[in-house]
Amino acid sequence: MGKRGLYVRVDEELLSEFTRKAKALGLTRSEALRRAVEAFIASTGGPTATSKMRGLVKSKLTLRELEEAYAVLNS
Repeated sequence: MGKRGLYVRVDEELLSEFTRKAKALGLTRSEALRRAVEAFIASTGGPTATSKMRGLVKSKLTLRELEEAYAVLNS
């Protein structure tokens, strides 16, 4: 499947924070945006693997925190 560009307009403060967070994780802005899009799709498309496991493992993290950690570990 080919790749297409995506143009997004955001305010400078949001872009600066996004850039800092991406760099802190060792990601380009493009890769961080791809992951954000994937996370958005996963979060709106029904139960995720992490949410299905909720209750099997005791965690002090929220479901969102668990899914973010899972995404980082599997990249």
